[in-house]
Amino acid sequence: MKSPSKLLFVFLLISSTYLVASSSNWLTTWMGLEINMLGYIPLIFMKESSSESEAAVKYLIPQSLGSTIFISSAITSMYFNNMQILMVIAMCLKLGVAPFHFWFPPVMLSLQLTPAFILLTWQKIAPILAISSFNSFIVKSVMPIAMISALWGGIGGINQTDIRSLLTYSSIGHTGWMLASVYSNYAILIIYLLTYILINISIYSLLFKEDSKSSKQLFFSKEPMKIFMLAISILSLGGLPPLVGFIMKLLVLMFTKATLVIIFGLIIGALMSLFYYLSLTFSVLLSFNKIHFIKLQMITKNMVMFFLVQILPLTLILFFF
Repeated sequence: MKSPSKLLFVFLLISSTYLVASSSNWLTTWMGLEINMLGYIPLIFMKESSSESEAAVKYLIPQSLGSTIFISSAITSMYFNNMQILMVIAMCLKLGVAPFHFWFPPVMLSLQLTPAFILLTWQKIAPILAISSFNSFIVKSVMPIAMISALWGGIGGINQTDIRSLLTYSSIGHTGWMLASVYSNYAILIIYLLTYILINISIYSLLFKEDSKSSKQLFFSKEPMKIFMLAISILSLGGLPPLVGFIMKLLVLMFTKATLVIIFGLIIGALMSLFYYLSLTFSVLLSFNKIHFIKLQMITKNMVMFFLVQILPLTLILFFF
């Protein structure tokens, strides 16, 4: 990220997302999505390795296919209103939700941490905002895709040992919840997106200093506070109450207009995701001996601030409701 050209592509990435968010017609939305794709691809090349070139091609092909389907359906929908469903499917292909996720795990496995973090967080904003601009009838037809994505995110993460694979399938599951939040109201969608991005920031900020891929190697650090905070952040991403990851899912369940079958599928997918995150972190949390907790007490301020960030949304909800 030291090159000035990287800063230019980051600016394109940010400005294209704002272009999609503020667009008033499908042509402007399509232009924003294309600029977003072209701004992200150069950011993939951090070390200019062959695996990054392969990841760029695997990312480019489905994104281009999604853009082609989107603009073709937008033109056709001028004469046939039912063609708008293909526009939503094109956005689902860009998001990498199940069953259109075939490109997402291979790309994530080939990326460095920085472009992987951007793909998991910022690259979801523009397609989700494009989906939220459709009418409620079109969004309602996407709810089965949201349920399938949540279930597949829970099933695919089981028995995974690579941290990128864990975060990838967790992202697929969370994208299903984002689609369900689109069918509630705009404020819930924004809250879910911001909370998901902040939790990923807390996880990736702890991962950047560690050169490890296996989930078993994540907790071999000599700093007990870092291990503890990483475990809590992962549990928050899985939706363990009363952490902030549970609150954002609770808000979706409270305000979504989806049917009971869809809600049940979302809950089952979330429980499966929480299962493999609990199996990953509980062995670490329970293996702390007295020496570790003595070391944790030496840095009380950081721990207090961390737990306030994780639990404060619950206290606010209990206060107002």
